[in-house]
Amino acid sequence: MLSITREFRFEAAHRLNIPHLDQKENERIFGPCSKMHGHSYRLQVTLSGTPNECGWLLDFSELKNIVSRHVLSDYDHADLNTLADFMDIPPTAENMAGAIFRRLKPHCEGENHRLSKVSVFETADAWASWEENHAQGS
Repeated sequence: MLSITREFRFEAAHRLNIPHLDQKENERIFGPCSKMHGHSYRLQVTLSGTPNECGWLLDFSELKNIVSRHVLSDYDHADLNTLADFMDIPPTAENMAGAIFRRLKPHCEGENHRLSKVSVFETADAWASWEENHAQGS
């Protein structure tokens, strides 16, 4: 099966905390990440499928439009803790990958392709990925 991936960048702030815990307990669990801070995120979106008659799964510019409309418009330069995606869960890279996958899935299904993976890079050497087989029923 063929896959294509497009990478995006966005800036965002967050603090890792569990709302029903006090700040001291959040500091014990999340350390310095329990305080507001920011990242220059990288986002990779992967589609898989069979090339169409033009030889592609989806025009890269169309994938860019989908991600811009359904993710970057809310996530870029945002306080992630204020987004509906993270009202009940902390905006960890793991939770972000799952939330972004769920946001994009209905917009990345075509006759010849489907969304297969979303990776969120919090730093150059730390990231989380959500893959199609893990997202069933989500």
